[in-house]
Amino acid sequence: MVMLEDDIAADLDLAMMVRRDNVHGPHTPDGILTRFAGTQFERLLQQIEKDPTPISIELGLMLLTLGEDSCRTINQGLQFITRQTRADGKVHDFTVGGNEGGITFHCNVESSDDAKAKLGAYCTYRKYAERAQRWIGVSLDHESNLQFGMVLDYDWQHSDDMDAATTGMRRPMSPASLVRVIDGRRRSTVGRNDPCPCGSGKKFKKCCIDSL
Repeated sequence: MVMLEDDIAADLDLAMMVRRDNVHGPHTPDGILTRFAGTQFERLLQQIEKDPTPISIELGLMLLTLGEDSCRTINQGLQFITRQTRADGKVHDFTVGGNEGGITFHCNVESSDDAKAKLGAYCTYRKYAERAQRWIGVSLDHESNLQFGMVLDYDWQHSDDMDAATTGMRRPMSPASLVRVIDGRRRSTVGRNDPCPCGSGKKFKKCCIDSL
């Protein structure tokens, strides 16, 4: 048996009072969210928080259940695909997930019916290939503005047609593998005097170059 002290949720209670009643204090208790302050991951959460649609609520709840390493991976992935789309105007995406479900982040310059159809088809195939109960797709523009999202949540059922459509579909990368790929491409695409991809506003050589 473990006994928890009454003050275990004191920081959370205070943060809720700040949000609801404009009480002076920290808007968010110290933790994963504060460690990502000023990042693209935090910006995504802020946009989701302002959107009351069921899809955004579902996405927000999913992101808040992730561990720090997964959040860091998603943040790096968002930095990478938005930078790539800004550079070439093309669609870029990355996927994290597994048997319990997953999420695909998709970046393009403009939202369109064609973009929704493509992301929807990809998530449908990916969900089937992973035999997952749930899959989420999120589309952002090249400035990290949330465009739209979708949630696929239904029981997996075998289909010969889907087997054929997903033959050869690669498995999603593990967080560690995704980070290695992103870092490798970042080394080859970012010049020393270019803006740092972390979003700090500093030159790459004055910021994260030594961490790669």
